Amino acid sequence: MYAIVKDGSITATGTIKQLFPTTSFAGGVANEEFKKAENVEDVVNGEQKDRTYYYVTQGNIVLVGGVPTQQFTNTAKQLNDRDATDEDGNKVKDADGNQVIEYGLKTSMTNQVKTIANSLLATTDWMIIRKVERSVNVPSATETYRAAVITECGRLESAIAGVSDVDALKVVMDGQNWPKEG
Repeated sequence: MYAIVKDGSITATGTIKQLFPTTSFAGGVANEEFKKAENVEDVVNGEQKDRTYYYVTQGNIVLVGGVPTQQFTNTAKQLNDRDATDEDGNKVKDADGNQVIEYGLKTSMTNQVKTIANSLLATTDWMIIRKVERSVNVPSATETYRAAVITECGRLESAIAGVSDVDALKVVMDGQNWPKEG
């Protein structure tokens, strides 16, 4: 994406073909001399936060420090669960008359952490079943690994429950430290 910048203002934006539809370029690419002569500058992207945690919508292209910059609005997603409501603010019930819940990021990230832990534990569950059914000992390394998985899951669940904003939740999720089976 390009912008034509004249007298401290953006006069047009688009691809080179959109900005100069009747001009042909050798190899189909405008050279730097042409762009400079026509006041064409590359548009850079403004801040876009992680879409796992934010709704990111594209805004206008504006000059920031003299540089054409694509602006974005980053709106934090819902952190906590809440009752679902309709457009009039009335609570939404399911077919059985139960309140419908809109789950927030804390719930979905807690579920994600539990899923990871369950997946990691599943590879050694057979050893636990074998111990219960046939009294065959579980290797100590496996017991240590399973305890570490359970500890990390608990640590993450507590940390998720304690966050007060989306950025703190991202820090927690980026700090996952699952043990390696060994």
